[in-house]
Amino acid sequence: MTMIIKKCTFDELPDAMQMHVLYREKITVAEYRLAIWSNKDTLYYNNLPEKEIERFVSLIESDKRILNNRTMNSIYNKYGFAVYYEIHEAHDAYLKKGREKVAEQIAQEYFPIIEKAMNKPSIPYCNELLKAMSHLADKGRFKFKEWSTDQAYIYFMGYLLGSGKLEWEEQLL
Repeated sequence: MTMIIKKCTFDELPDAMQMHVLYREKITVAEYRLAIWSNKDTLYYNNLPEKEIERFVSLIESDKRILNNRTMNSIYNKYGFAVYYEIHEAHDAYLKKGREKVAEQIAQEYFPIIEKAMNKPSIPYCNELLKAMSHLADKGRFKFKEWSTDQAYIYFMGYLLGSGKLEWEEQLL
């Protein structure tokens, strides 16, 4: 992923980025220095040295899970919280995109194997058991917010059955 870099004043920012600066960064128009639109891999800046922008991009595109504290503290001290926060959030978004890309590749590998197993399951499908697991697990809250409780427990139950840590109950046949 190559980041697009655009030097512009606040008024030249796209409307969505103006809203981002004003309402997410919560800074005034006069204080705008940096805004990053991670979904479009675009960095907008105003009145910052080119060398610093290059440094910011290298930090954002770093594969390290955690950015160096001294480096980030120096950015915070020199440019303030808004610039620090934008770099930090853009770095997190960059890492997430990388993980999503890897997950898609792994899913492509796993899918045919899972499809084959689903066509010839080694254990029978038991809707009543899955429902009972879901009701027992849910209790009004989700442990994995991006999944429904059904999905989370089916996933983990399948894993544990497959690894031999759980045994299929023949009486559910």
